Amino acid sequence: MRTLLISLTLLCAGSAGFAQPVITPRNMALGGGGSTYITDYNANFYNPANLMIQDRKGTVDIGVMIGGFYFDGIQDYSAPERQANNARNYVLKYRPGSYSISSLDRVEIIDDQYPGTSSLSNNRTRYDATLFGIKWKKENRALSIAFRTRTSSNYSTGRGWYSTALNQQNGRDLLDRSLTHRYQSLHELSFGYAESFQFLTNLTSKLDNFIIGIAPKLVFGGSYQDAVWENKFYPNQETNNAQRIQSFSFAATGDFGLSTASYLDGNISAESAVARNFQNDEFSLNGIGAGLDIGVTYLLTFGNDLSTIRPGKQPTQKSVRFSFSMTDIGFVSYSKNDISLNIFSDTTTTALPTSVSDEAFIGARGQYLNFIERHGSEENPFRLASQDKSGFSILLPMALHGGALLEMNRIKLMGDVSVGLTNNAFNSTTLVSSFGIELRPLVFLPLRAGARFEAQRPDFLSVGTAIETKTWDFSVAAQFTPESIFSNIALSGISIATLQFHF
Repeated sequence: MRTLLISLTLLCAGSAGFAQPVITPRNMALGGGGSTYITDYNANFYNPANLMIQDRKGTVDIGVMIGGFYFDGIQDYSAPERQANNARNYVLKYRPGSYSISSLDRVEIIDDQYPGTSSLSNNRTRYDATLFGIKWKKENRALSIAFRTRTSSNYSTGRGWYSTALNQQNGRDLLDRSLTHRYQSLHELSFGYAESFQFLTNLTSKLDNFIIGIAPKLVFGGSYQDAVWENKFYPNQETNNAQRIQSFSFAATGDFGLSTASYLDGNISAESAVARNFQNDEFSLNGIGAGLDIGVTYLLTFGNDLSTIRPGKQPTQKSVRFSFSMTDIGFVSYSKNDISLNIFSDTTTTALPTSVSDEAFIGARGQYLNFIERHGSEENPFRLASQDKSGFSILLPMALHGGALLEMNRIKLMGDVSVGLTNNAFNSTTLVSSFGIELRPLVFLPLRAGARFEAQRPDFLSVGTAIETKTWDFSVAAQFTPESIFSNIALSGISIATLQFHF
């Protein structure tokens, strides 16, 4: 299922990020935001208050198979076939020899992934699929149901794995060989409800609507790994040795847990452990939990826009929206094939590492275990950590979102900000902002473009379009790394919505 989904999306592209609750062609094309813009059943996962927004005629929306894929590559290629093969490496299980790099590749990786004095790269891969959804809007309330699956791989690699040259941080020389890989797969059945809140409606002389939405969901946990190895060397010029500070925490279930237990208890190589235990089973279930997505939207109309008093008959055309939402409030409990490892913070004196990696770490499933065994040598924390095989629970990737949208006939301008409340596979605690514009030269043909920024740096640029008739839609979007726009354009993500129907 995983390989089929990725292959289909890459094929359609001719060859999607942090604190982003859902990937659809609409919000990918508009820079990744959507707290004000997404109004179909996918609003369950972003801002369920928007279920009440009337952006087209009709009261029922039905759709199947909205898929999106995004990867932030260690290296990117402009040739579509080569970039497609590159993307597959990020989602398939570890394959020895598929990630080899040359000395020139290492120079390119250091230039691209470690700007300035950075000692850690920050990369991710993600793919979503909303398998089906239904939205039904009445006069003062809306109901919806949606099922989706999503997977994210977030990894950070220390610069010291690619170069033994020291870089400075806080006035000290540093060789950083830290390695983090967070991976999580979630399958969710969500029930959305939105209603106009009359107490705060009609606050102005304009026609307005204050909406509250809530979407409880049942969550099934698939494969999970949270591996954090802090491993830093601070050289001492007088002794030619280094002060090494390290700590290690590891928790895993599913294929990750099975392969790790097999590696530690069976006295076999990491390569053998991964080959024996990793399957391409997208819908493996290793835990269960519950979650909640909530949101509010204030819609203020202008001029002759009567959509707030004629629901179902008149879509919004001239309005401004303000939204706030909180997503993924809840937890997942894992109790199948689970394992936890820990090394508490420790400071030792040792020699500086003199070797570098001959492969790129890209977060492939099972690569973490192999990479550390192959390149960590005596530093291998898996062999040194204490072990625990009792179950554990974790919070869902909770995040906050806010945004505004201005709509004037055939033009929409929007801006969003998001921030994760914890570091996990889907989010970081870095503030993310996105900006987008939609133009309609023809009523049925929207043209969309956007940009996203993370920590005030450009993260990606995006474009998209659709065919929207009275009864059905087909949408597509693509995104690109900012650097490739000025050199060889490299596709880094795509989202496609098969036919959505409206009645």
